[in-house]
Amino acid sequence: MSHSHDTARLAESFYDADTRRKAGDAPLSDDDLVLLGTVTEDPAVVRHRDRLEKAHLRRVVDFGPTTRVLDLGGGAGRLALWLAPHVAHVTLVDASEALLHVADREAGRRGLGDRVRTVHASVLDFAPDERFDVVLVFGVAAYLTDDEVERLVEVCAAAVKPGGVVALKEPVSGDEQARWDERRDAAGAVQYRMQFRPADAYPAFFQRRLRSVYQRSTVAHPIPFFLGGTEGAVKATRGGLTQRAFERLSPALARLDPALQDAEDALRGHPLTARLLARLDTLQHLYVFAAPPAVPAATGEPDLSVVVIAYNEEDCLRPVTDELAEKLVAAGVDYEIVFVDDGSADRTLEIMRGLADAMPRIQVNTQPNKGIGGALRTGFDAAKGRYVTWVPADGQIAPETVIELFRRRHEATMLTTVYRHRDDPWYRMVISNTLNTLIKLKTGEVAKSGGNYLFDRRAWLEHGPRDDDSMMISTAFRQNLRDAGDAPLEVEIDARARVAGHSKVLNPRAIGRTFLQLLKMGR
Repeated sequence: MSHSHDTARLAESFYDADTRRKAGDAPLSDDDLVLLGTVTEDPAVVRHRDRLEKAHLRRVVDFGPTTRVLDLGGGAGRLALWLAPHVAHVTLVDASEALLHVADREAGRRGLGDRVRTVHASVLDFAPDERFDVVLVFGVAAYLTDDEVERLVEVCAAAVKPGGVVALKEPVSGDEQARWDERRDAAGAVQYRMQFRPADAYPAFFQRRLRSVYQRSTVAHPIPFFLGGTEGAVKATRGGLTQRAFERLSPALARLDPALQDAEDALRGHPLTARLLARLDTLQHLYVFAAPPAVPAATGEPDLSVVVIAYNEEDCLRPVTDELAEKLVAAGVDYEIVFVDDGSADRTLEIMRGLADAMPRIQVNTQPNKGIGGALRTGFDAAKGRYVTWVPADGQIAPETVIELFRRRHEATMLTTVYRHRDDPWYRMVISNTLNTLIKLKTGEVAKSGGNYLFDRRAWLEHGPRDDDSMMISTAFRQNLRDAGDAPLEVEIDARARVAGHSKVLNPRAIGRTFLQLLKMGR
């Protein structure tokens, strides 16, 4: 927790006092440990939820004898001590001295002292001295402000190894409306305060540094279709034979949780059956975010340079780059990524530099805003690969297209792509069709709705247009090759939807530059 924020300080003080009240000095079983560091009072509720969360975590994250784990905000060690016998090592970080005292004591009693290290620190101030295969963040972000969650993301990104994962579990709003929950003492003073954010809030935070690979509710209901969450279901089974039956069934229900969740999702997705089900104000979501894989530095001249041009693409850049690098590595392509920031006013350049620090095959170029033509020129001039291609940072051109063009690179000096179909708004179609008509009139060539292209870098050095920074730079480049008797080969591709945001290409300034350049061209 942050020592500088009232909400985090309240939580730290609350859990210190709560732990001293509950823990005692006797040895604690796993079922006892889970009762510490939670505000839910019913033991049966907490224990069932713990079983579900651990079963869910095992299904989606691989733990092995060489795995090194960081447990941020891990409290008394319910996850750390559970994992320690099965992994190489666990580092547990928490701001509560009382919870860490319990974790240290129980690790010693279980003979796990050499496999568990505790660190008394705020999760926001923790500076890792190593990188971890798995970073766990369970029930921490709900106590943080949005600014602090952004800092938590940076801590996680710095701590996780290339190719490692961050597993985040947080309570989220069941109705997509953010709200606060707090507890007060008898005098009315606030003891703790936490925020239930919409389920999609956490991917929005973490995707700035990591790639989202999994998201799902992690607590299905022991009587799944009619009662509001685990707490409501356990209350209905409390006492006598029903309670004993529930306690016996709980482990089996944890194993059946995926099937129960699928069934409930189907029922809640149908308007008739959804009305029969209880309203769920709060859900527990498990997320998994992946760090980019380790990529060896390029040596000498890479086989392929991929120019990635961006103008105000802070929401798209990281997931697009992660996907591109992952697919190129999997395809065995010796590559570099050449970023060009076209004078962005958002965090695009900052994200580029962060990616370049983490991935040795990236170079960053920046320039005042010149538009798509100027950005392509800068990227093509900076490229070092034998072959060069480009993609926009919005994700509309898939990595599979880049790989297909590279594999077909020997078929022509330039391979240029045309879209089979694009679902563009009407005004984009009007502008594009007008430009294509003018291109045909000026050059004699039939223009089509085009995507990217790949070319031998020597072709750019010999035939690249040197006086064009407009959107016509690609048309002029292709025309120069045709004039030299080296016509490009067309390849049909499919366009994807943008990862996020909206297009910045067809603005009045860019359109004006393009029309002026088009007027200069001739047959």
